[in-house]
Amino acid sequence: MSEYAQGHVKHDQATGAVAIRTGFSELDPQLAGMAWLVATSSMGARHANTESVAGWDDMFIPNG
Repeated sequence: MSEYAQGHVKHDQATGAVAIRTGFSELDPQLAGMAWLVATSSMGARHANTESVAGWDDMFIPNG
């Protein structure tokens, strides 16, 4: 289970990418790779798993 709530936002200082935690469950192997929606200003958007963004800085932590 992810320690991140839906709507959590992270930032990668190295690339400028931001990621928002989606509502897709990481418990489902088919959806785990869609746990985060990552967006950049130069390369568009992609999905990622939590492991891929775990080291990024927290920008917003939703309540509850």
